Amino acid sequence: MSKVIAITFREIRLWLHTFSFYFLIAFFLALTGYFFWSSLSYFSLVSFQTATTPAVEVKGLNLTEGVLGLFLANLTVLMLLLLPILTMRSFSEEKKSGTLELLFSYPISNIQIVAGKFLGLLGILFLLVLPTLLYFFLARFVQAHFEVTSLLTGYMGLLLVGASFAALGMFVSALTEHQAVGAGISFAILLFFWVIGWVADWVSPELGRILREFSLVEHFRDMTHGVIDTKDIVFFVLFISFFLFATLCTLEIRNWKR
Repeated sequence: MSKVIAITFREIRLWLHTFSFYFLIAFFLALTGYFFWSSLSYFSLVSFQTATTPAVEVKGLNLTEGVLGLFLANLTVLMLLLLPILTMRSFSEEKKSGTLELLFSYPISNIQIVAGKFLGLLGILFLLVLPTLLYFFLARFVQAHFEVTSLLTGYMGLLLVGASFAALGMFVSALTEHQAVGAGISFAILLFFWVIGWVADWVSPELGRILREFSLVEHFRDMTHGVIDTKDIVFFVLFISFFLFATLCTLEIRNWKR
């Protein structure tokens, strides 16, 4: 366990010592701040129009769906763009620089390497996402009070989506030495799992139901509304486990070829 923790902190330190990480944080917070303010402003406008015009009726007019749900949906789109950049260096850079061979020479198992790198990515993801909770605290000063349970559920879903992105990105990074190629492939595959639910609306009902079961969006949507479904949790756990196992198998095959 201590070796996993050591690798985890090593991965986090590598990012904290680069200028690009702080640029990513600034970029992420600037956009998420804009998303939150836009969602809250639009909700306030619609609420005012509804209150002053009784004839106007808006379905689902509440902070959870009108602000939190929209904000988290925008965050996941932003993560779809950023996570391939964060994961592309997991193995690709170490392969190119030769440090991966050095890591393999230590008395560390492949499972510990995969676990440590994955937890390191989760740590970076946590550092990116955590500051956005401040927006909801500041919103209280304009009388926007969000339910704590909805916030916890929504952010749990957000972290599960991010962990899914990270697991898939790590797998792709383990396959190539070129970071840009890894980032591009990761983005393409993640985009496929992102839009597959939309494609379901254009096919037969039977095929549509199957496609929705593989859609990251479909399994995340209920969580943005404060609803936890065991089926959604199981999907994310299986998705993450599959790609972590695939990453482990890739490293094992590499060791056999050495």
